[in-house]
Amino acid sequence: MKRQPPGFAGSAERRRFFDGWDRWLDAVGLSTPFRRDCVVAVVAALLIVALYLLPGGAKPDISGREHSDVPIVILLAAQAAVLCFRRIRPLWCTASVLALQVALASAAHPGEGLRGLALIIAVYTCGTLLSAGPAYAVAALAAFTEIASFVVLSAIPAAEAADATASPWALVTRYSGQFLLALLLYGTAALLGRSVAIRRRYTEVVELRAAEAAENLRVRTDAALAVERTRMARELHDVAAHHLTALIVQATVVERMIDHDPGAARRAAAAIRTEGKSALGNLRSVVGALRETMPIESDTATVPGLLGIGELVAGHSDSANRPTLIVSGEPSGLSAAADLALYRVTQEALSNARDHAPGAEVTIRIDHRTEASVIEVVNGPPPAGAAREDRHSRGFGLIGMRERAGLVGATLVTGPTPDGGWSVKLTVPRTSGQRS
Repeated sequence: MKRQPPGFAGSAERRRFFDGWDRWLDAVGLSTPFRRDCVVAVVAALLIVALYLLPGGAKPDISGREHSDVPIVILLAAQAAVLCFRRIRPLWCTASVLALQVALASAAHPGEGLRGLALIIAVYTCGTLLSAGPAYAVAALAAFTEIASFVVLSAIPAAEAADATASPWALVTRYSGQFLLALLLYGTAALLGRSVAIRRRYTEVVELRAAEAAENLRVRTDAALAVERTRMARELHDVAAHHLTALIVQATVVERMIDHDPGAARRAAAAIRTEGKSALGNLRSVVGALRETMPIESDTATVPGLLGIGELVAGHSDSANRPTLIVSGEPSGLSAAADLALYRVTQEALSNARDHAPGAEVTIRIDHRTEASVIEVVNGPPPAGAAREDRHSRGFGLIGMRERAGLVGATLVTGPTPDGGWSVKLTVPRTSGQRS
């Protein structure tokens, strides 16, 4: 199992929380970024106005006159209202907040500095939506605009009103530390925004890779299922084609001999019954893998192999071909796939000989050598006047035999013989047939 990136697994709870929060916001009608930012703007406006009015009352300026707070409250509320566009137009939103910050410095009590939440939120938003360079540039501009507007529009006029001989440059030097603090504040807001943006992108990449891995797994599973379906179709074809062809041939024998030789007809009928039971058992062995919850009811439902070739040849003893089996050597170390391939190729070759050369002599040679197991099925030319029992193609034929040979690393050679017959030769190397 692939290990998840550090910290990603621990974010599952947070992810579920935020997903639930998003669903709740959607349920109450806040389904777009603009609508949600409008709520943020309203909350920020109420909070900053409440904080400003908490000390209470209007404040006297240096001349002792009352100074109205109404313009300041309006500007603070307007500055927060601009946050409605913080994610739709982040740069425009930040520029508007900065312009209103300058207006606040002009409208504030002389010598009094005002800092609202709106500018911090706007800089943070730029950090989440812009690249590092522009985001930190916006933070520096916000710090410079805030301190410069305060010094020029509020601190210097207040100092000159208190002492006409005061030097403006002394004030600039005095408030340079305030600039560094403001730069640290807005730089931290931009940095936090960048961190959140990087975290979001990282999560998206991880989720995308997880989705791709799941899709790749699905594709591989579908491919494996397709291969398995093809294999099952091949097995069903081999079993059905062979046994049904044998049944048709034997039924024809019964039909022709029932009046002339009842004893031979009875033997052919018994062979039909045996062939039918064998076909049923083999079909159960193939289909049983698809229905694992149901037991296989026949003791003949084992996967055929080399040991079944003798029975296969015996089943053709009543046919016109009457094949001959010659075996030399002892099989050893063949895998189940190679064993099955040898059987199926022999079965297909016998069926082809019966279909295309009825009545021809058929010889099956199995030679177990040190380096390979070789099976060769050779049929002679059909007798003069003999007609094919089945003139319709059954589908796979030589293509199926070649595919089986390729699956076990074997070599298949097919072609006509000099006397007009046909030869099928399968060579299974020991290196490809050893059991693992």
